[in-house]
Amino acid sequence: MPSKIEKYEVAVLGGGITGSSIFYVLSKYTDIESAVLIEKCAELGQINSSEKNNSQTLHFGDIETNYSFEKAAKTNEASEMVSAYLKSAERGSAKIFSKSHKMALAVGEKEVAELEKRYEELKKIFPDLKKIYKKEIGKIEPNIVLGRKENEKIAALYSDNSIVVDFGALAEDFALKGEKNREDFKIKLGTKVVSISKVEGGYEISTDKGTVFAEKIVVAMCSHSLMFAKKMGYGKDFSILPVGGNYYTSQKKVLNGKVYTMQSGKLPFAAIHGDPNVHNEDETRFGPTANIMPFLERNNFSTLWDFVRSSVNDTKSFIALLQVVTDRLLFGFLLRSFVYAVPLAGTMAFVGLSRKIVPTLEYADFKKGRTKAGIRPQLVDNRTGKLVMGEAEIIGEDMIFHISPSPGATVCLSNAAKTANKLMEFFEGKRAFDEELFKKDLSSK
Repeated sequence: MPSKIEKYEVAVLGGGITGSSIFYVLSKYTDIESAVLIEKCAELGQINSSEKNNSQTLHFGDIETNYSFEKAAKTNEASEMVSAYLKSAERGSAKIFSKSHKMALAVGEKEVAELEKRYEELKKIFPDLKKIYKKEIGKIEPNIVLGRKENEKIAALYSDNSIVVDFGALAEDFALKGEKNREDFKIKLGTKVVSISKVEGGYEISTDKGTVFAEKIVVAMCSHSLMFAKKMGYGKDFSILPVGGNYYTSQKKVLNGKVYTMQSGKLPFAAIHGDPNVHNEDETRFGPTANIMPFLERNNFSTLWDFVRSSVNDTKSFIALLQVVTDRLLFGFLLRSFVYAVPLAGTMAFVGLSRKIVPTLEYADFKKGRTKAGIRPQLVDNRTGKLVMGEAEIIGEDMIFHISPSPGATVCLSNAAKTANKLMEFFEGKRAFDEELFKKDLSSK
């Protein structure tokens, strides 16, 4: 006898930080009566949101020197929402985040000049941001100055307002609060989505645990979102360049806070940075490196076929990916990162790179400390053969597909509000989103 199909107004597919934040916002700030959050893992936030798979950084845009002025302003506004939520979270905050200072470090005459110019632009957005030089840097981060050549010029943008976040724990916090807020908001863990089918009045979602019906769907499956979009006839102009990498963890504390280096505005990938571990401040992680990997999830070889179906499923997609990876700037960046993956020699090369931040680092500091990062779903526009900077949203008929590379976790609540507004359009006035209360609750002021 077939099992009864559960019915919901909204289904959110994917229990990472993006899907969980949407589920939470719908539960607290809309009058949607029923929703389900479906996650294939046994726990929430275990793939790219896991603290092991990202830099644990809540990006504000002040030390991310590859952000434009406009992006820095938007990112700052979005990050303040997450910051306000964290500070008011009922759950033990030590499990989710810790406070830190941060700096963007410039090394050499050219970088220092670029940083000084950027400071003049950014102080309009970040009035508390400071421009500091070697002597003051040494007081805050002694190991940045120790062992450095005397004539090497350095400067930094400094802020004592940094937050280190376990985004997996935050995803769980969002989702559990969402389930608690509304009786008919349910979480289904250990449930893998197999297919989505359009039916009268909505969609049937086939899973390995049965079938669920929803009037509206939000797909927040990170790298897999595009695959499901294409199956439903959307997103055909896009492909995904899956980029993974590694972090190297120093077995001793060498930095007191987050230190980013100067980054290229032409690349969406972060330059090397050092970060205290959110759960162990005596460890400092350096990275990440960036390597192209033909998978949609790290360490999951079965997702090779998923990558093929989402990104090299036709000639246009293949040519676009080829154009991107053969771009001179990106190819050089990826080639250097590939070297860091070579056993022994790669670690030694990475030590040399890390000395830009901490000149006294040695091979012994990293020899047992390499860990794998998650897969970053970097979107490619097949029409132009160019990378799409930042997160992306594909809109279908009563369907929304989210693809969220960095800083996707930072903008999760901002994106959740946009998603709520779009869902209200789908419901054609039958449901409402209290955006005024949302903004009031998550205001930093």
